Amino acid sequence: MKIKKVLSDIDIRQYLSGRRPSSKILLLSALLGLYILIIPAFIWEKASSKELSQIKARYTEFSILSAEYRSLKEQAGSIEEKSFLTKTSGIAQTLEDVFLSLGVKGKMRFIRGIGGREIKGQLNEETAEIQMEQVNMNELVNILYKLENAPLLLSIQKVAIKKSFDKPDLLDVTMTIALFTRSADGLQ
Repeated sequence: MKIKKVLSDIDIRQYLSGRRPSSKILLLSALLGLYILIIPAFIWEKASSKELSQIKARYTEFSILSAEYRSLKEQAGSIEEKSFLTKTSGIAQTLEDVFLSLGVKGKMRFIRGIGGREIKGQLNEETAEIQMEQVNMNELVNILYKLENAPLLLSIQKVAIKKSFDKPDLLDVTMTIALFTRSADGLQ
């Protein structure tokens, strides 16, 4: 309360009226100097806070990109590791080896090579069609699991499942599978 009363009692005009002109000029130049220093500092602070928020946004974006890059690099490394662990003599031999351990080799009607192609000079893709007859659901799940977790880069491109004509509780399965291997002059 006392401070408000003192402030209300002070009148700048009255204060300046009793002063000499040189002290008025000195006081006004001091106030002008303060404004000259305060206003640019205020503008600089606003600009730097805006710039800081932009830098934080870029940092967050780069952090996300960095995490995504590391994840993709790990996935690519695991695929590359998986795909070239063992040497193969062809897709037919590879598939026979995969199905031999499952005990469904007798249910295979045929393995027919469809063809192969070179992918960007680094990989070879060899494709085959497999037909199996009278496979139960458990055997089919085991086959798909074994193909997915094989130590080679195998890709199931197409699967056709039909009920067996002879035994309706069993399935006839036709699959198109691709094997990817390094080309001779490709990745080393």
